[in-house]
Amino acid sequence: MEKSGFFNSTSGDRMYDASDFAGYFAKLVSSGIFYANADNLRVTPGGGLSVNVLAGSAWINGYAYENTETLNLTIAAADGVNPRIDRVVVHWDAVERQISAAVLTGTAAVSPTAPSLTRSDNIYELALADIAVAAGAVSLAAGDITDRRLDTALCGTVNSLITAVYE
Repeated sequence: MEKSGFFNSTSGDRMYDASDFAGYFAKLVSSGIFYANADNLRVTPGGGLSVNVLAGSAWINGYAYENTETLNLTIAAADGVNPRIDRVVVHWDAVERQISAAVLTGTAAVSPTAPSLTRSDNIYELALADIAVAAGAVSLAAGDITDRRLDTALCGTVNSLITAVYE
């Protein structure tokens, strides 16, 4: 099937939806965070067992995400015996038709690892940070947070696939 677009509709003969536009933009701009400044979607301690995701924006599979103010996310209670690693992500969900920041809770273990990212046709996650939750912890410090935004395997920055040519 041949497709083309985007043209103005005449008497309803042109119908486009979000997936048409997202598919188009996904070919031009890669998924990742917009690195306008060092604080874009940076994760910081939020008091007690919570973290803050600072304002910023991201792009996933042709869809835009913007967090306009500091967002506080609760971390699950710590295990009493073993540490764990949680992961803060930007979560794209095609079925729910939304993008939101979320915490993936890890599994407590003697040598814990961060939860894996989901990257399927319906769910796609970008890792912002890993959170080391010590056994019995009641609060988090900056040293418990490992920034993952610039790790291209886990997140990375938005790149345009269009290059300008100047003569």
